[in-house]
Amino acid sequence: MDETELVYLRNKFALVIVLVFQNQYPHEWPSFFDDLLALLASTSGTPKHPAAIDMFLRISLALDDEVVNLYIQRSGEDTKRNADIKDAMRVSAVGRLTETWYNILTSSWQTNPEVANVCLNLFARYVSWIDIKLVVGQDFISGLYQFLTTEPLRMAACQCLTEIVNKGMKPLDKLGLLQALNVTDVLGQLDIEGDVEFAEQVAKLVNVMGVELGRCWEESDSFPEAKEAAVGMLSQVFPFLIKLFGNEYDDTTSVLFPFLDKYLAVIKKEKRAGGDLALERYEANLLELLRVVIFKMKYDEEEDWQFGAGAGEDEAAFSEMRKSLKVYFDAVAAIDRNLFITCVSTTVCTTLDDLTVRGMGAKTWSEAELALHLLYLFSEALFSLEKGSPSFTVTAPDGTVSVTPLGEMVSKMLKSNISSYPHDSIPFVFFDNVARYASFFESFVEFIPDVLGPFVDTRGLHHENSSVRSRVSYHFLKFVEKLRTRALPYVDNVLTSIQDLLIVRRPPPTLPSPPTTPVTPKPGSTATSFDSQLYLFEAVGMLISLDPAQPEKQVELLTAVIRPLMNQMEEIMQKELYKQDVPPDNVVFTTQLNHIIRAIGSTSKGFPDFNTAVKTVQAVPAWTAVFKQALQAIVVVLERLNSSELIREASRYSFQRMVGCMGPEAMEHIRPLVTAGLLSSSTAKELVDFIPFIALIIHRFSPTISPVINDLFPPLTDRIFFYLNQPASGTDDAFEALELRRQYLVFITHIFNANMEEILISETNMPRLNTITQSVLHYANDCSDPASQKAAFSVIGRMIGAWGGAPARPAKSESGSGAKSNGSTKTSPVMKKKGMVGAKMDRAQSAPQLLPDGTTKLSPALSQSQSQQQQQQQQQQSQSQAIQAEIPAKPPLPGFDRFLLDQVLPNLFAVPLKPEFSLADGSAIAVMGEIATCHKLISAAMGEGYYDYLINVFLPSIGCPGAIAEQFVGGLRGLEAKSFRKFLTSFIQNMKA
Repeated sequence: MDETELVYLRNKFALVIVLVFQNQYPHEWPSFFDDLLALLASTSGTPKHPAAIDMFLRISLALDDEVVNLYIQRSGEDTKRNADIKDAMRVSAVGRLTETWYNILTSSWQTNPEVANVCLNLFARYVSWIDIKLVVGQDFISGLYQFLTTEPLRMAACQCLTEIVNKGMKPLDKLGLLQALNVTDVLGQLDIEGDVEFAEQVAKLVNVMGVELGRCWEESDSFPEAKEAAVGMLSQVFPFLIKLFGNEYDDTTSVLFPFLDKYLAVIKKEKRAGGDLALERYEANLLELLRVVIFKMKYDEEEDWQFGAGAGEDEAAFSEMRKSLKVYFDAVAAIDRNLFITCVSTTVCTTLDDLTVRGMGAKTWSEAELALHLLYLFSEALFSLEKGSPSFTVTAPDGTVSVTPLGEMVSKMLKSNISSYPHDSIPFVFFDNVARYASFFESFVEFIPDVLGPFVDTRGLHHENSSVRSRVSYHFLKFVEKLRTRALPYVDNVLTSIQDLLIVRRPPPTLPSPPTTPVTPKPGSTATSFDSQLYLFEAVGMLISLDPAQPEKQVELLTAVIRPLMNQMEEIMQKELYKQDVPPDNVVFTTQLNHIIRAIGSTSKGFPDFNTAVKTVQAVPAWTAVFKQALQAIVVVLERLNSSELIREASRYSFQRMVGCMGPEAMEHIRPLVTAGLLSSSTAKELVDFIPFIALIIHRFSPTISPVINDLFPPLTDRIFFYLNQPASGTDDAFEALELRRQYLVFITHIFNANMEEILISETNMPRLNTITQSVLHYANDCSDPASQKAAFSVIGRMIGAWGGAPARPAKSESGSGAKSNGSTKTSPVMKKKGMVGAKMDRAQSAPQLLPDGTTKLSPALSQSQSQQQQQQQQQQSQSQAIQAEIPAKPPLPGFDRFLLDQVLPNLFAVPLKPEFSLADGSAIAVMGEIATCHKLISAAMGEGYYDYLINVFLPSIGCPGAIAEQFVGGLRGLEAKSFRKFLTSFIQNMKA
């Protein structure tokens, strides 16, 4: 039997003994420790055979594992039993155990370090719950400090000392212990060079000392002398913190974070209590701390770092380390602003000055990168605390303007030509700084050429590293967006410099996927280089749009960008190159078309948005014609390739962005795009993305968009219901259907919010009205989706406000289905044109009739008596306290009152009475709010007739006693909306009880 098997058997035997002990001690086997220790002692008092010592130590370790260790998850019963065992052990056993361990330790540390290490480990394990006096004796501590300088034992000795310092004690007792131990004296004698593990263990000891001293300081408010003693000891330990924090290994540094957190917390509290004067004693330490934090932020040049796409785990780990260090970097800034500014600005400016005077060879790449990184962090550390923006100049009371330290650092960065440093790390952080401090160029316009040059040459957009180009493309867009007209003098040169980057290149063919795992190309699953190229197209659009005073030049520049893209598109279509694609794996030409169309759309995004707030007729910009031509070409592509999701996605992408800048001029292209197949072949996911865009168009361009939406409504809703009626084949399908349902309800809500509900009852859409109303009722009944349920009841409320004859409509809101339904809204365009009286008669005579069974038909003219009755209802509604109206009411839709009573009203009670509808759920309370609003809207629309129907017909039909019905109607009649919501919730709770 080999040694490994023997060790395994010994451990198992020790475990068996301890399990028996756990069940028998102290009642059935009270002499366990007497029997155990008797095996070790001989008549002369010396230990017996080494095997007995070995088994004794293994049993002692197993006792900790099975009984003592608090870090092992145990049941409540086991925890109580183990606590009783420990109490019994404290009475007599623990003292004898520690004495035996100490004897074995002193007799074996020179001859058998392995056994001595086990003894030290046992002391470390047990010290947390035994009397500290059993461990902290003069002889033991002297020996422990000797072991700290003995290489075979120092790791275990350091662990043991760490646990002694970490033992839970009262603050004053802990201070006394730490003073008695005087650990700082021995720390100065330890040699940690070359031993990574020992250095980390010493760091753990220092960390525990710092944390415990900080805790003693916090918990000694009633003892000023103790607080002062704790601060004094912290000052003694601090040099060891700095030494170990600057260790080359980040694991050692990370160990000290809790100590540093506690130390900074002490300083912050001292500052709050004593102001800046209290900081004087800490200034030197804070400066040392900031310097070592900055030192740890520097890349180690001995390592082989990769930047951009080649970055791996090491780079990610260092990035996380920098984030952790930033916490302390920012903390020093918060504690002592002036010290922070002086230290950081000196460090950065020294590096940049050396580069300016002596050239790129004056500093290593890691030093140059560190200076830029510190500059990037500088404003975050200062201005995030002040909730302000970075300032680059300051004006004195006498009007003198001077440069701030931040302004000086940015100007030195640009003067130093550091962007030319030949290392891939530099452009990333250089352009990060340019983008972050773009407002600098508002005050120092003379530096704009100094940064535009690096942007457009091989240091930026033409850099050989694709990851650099991608990052710079985004920063270039943000930079141009910030500069705006200040970039106008440089537009021609910039566009000339990047003309070669505005070509949409054909993507490389992809390798076929294995037959068992086919891959379908998805929109947006293109190369990162093209995604970043879209930022560039948007920036170009922004640059071209800067000078509206020269429309001819704008058209010329825009044409120079768009025409080559259209030529590429036309070539692919005329030569039918897309037929060479072999979907789903190889779709090179279709993907190129996707890229071209999206590039056109991104270019349009750079142009200013059409101002919908201006009600007067606005001049159509000349460049609009260029985008119109592009849209016509896109329609041609879509007509021929509407079966491709890539083409449909690109067409939506481009059109959505063109609408922003073209405004109503783009509306004429909605019909051609839909006719070309934008909707007929769309997937459920595409609809989820497309519906919010249509809702946005409704919001921005109502009421002029009404005819377009009227024509779009049939194919859009047909496609929506096609997918909503499909059974879900998996989790993804179910989720998409749920999202589509919610977007559909939001879409209907926006129609009502925009006063465009005439669309739903137009001759074109009349056949779908019943489907719409029944679908809304269906979703209102579905308790499994509270969000859709709430939205559905919100839509019902809007229907009541529009067609019920209520004195007020739901308030127009941008929040979709979550909008309130008792606010004011504008008069519809039809009413504005014809006048209120004429509008009432015209609509009452021509409106379709909604029958009680949910079907609809065109209604004949109303009789005079019906008209008078409606006018009386409207007069009553205008006096309603539940909904405050600011505009005249619309007349009711004929037959809608029966629809409310026969189909809506039953659901207002049936839904909250369902067992699965839990009023304890917050989302259910939100649904109850919408239900209460519907009750109020119906009562405002129908007045006394609704109250009579509830008391005499409906509530008795569901078994509600007359007195309870009267109580409900009284609440509905007399309470304002908010109080009624609470009343209705209580009413339903009582009915469900």
